[in-house]
Amino acid sequence: MGIIRKSLMVGTGGVVRGSSKKQRVAKAQLKELRKQTSMMDASGSSTGYPAGSIGDLLAKRKQRNAEPVQPQAPAPGWYPSPNQQGQLQWWDGATWVESFAPAPQ
Repeated sequence: MGIIRKSLMVGTGGVVRGSSKKQRVAKAQLKELRKQTSMMDASGSSTGYPAGSIGDLLAKRKQRNAEPVQPQAPAPGWYPSPNQQGQLQWWDGATWVESFAPAPQ
């Protein structure tokens, strides 16, 4: 705090504020951010909106659309062949291999 502001604050009995407008705005924003964070913690929402609100639902939809879901491929092994009826074909976890075996009866 500057010496002029401090002397005005003391000399006017507190009519002149000790903090600048920029400091007061920053303090108010920090207070609001803390309030929102505590609301998020209490509601269990990770979107910044109260759980179940329109903002929460829209934010979750946006997150779902932003994160592509990779389908899980089956584990490597012998599976019924998609091309050869009555045969088993080896799946290596990514593609079909040209190895066939008779299907058990």
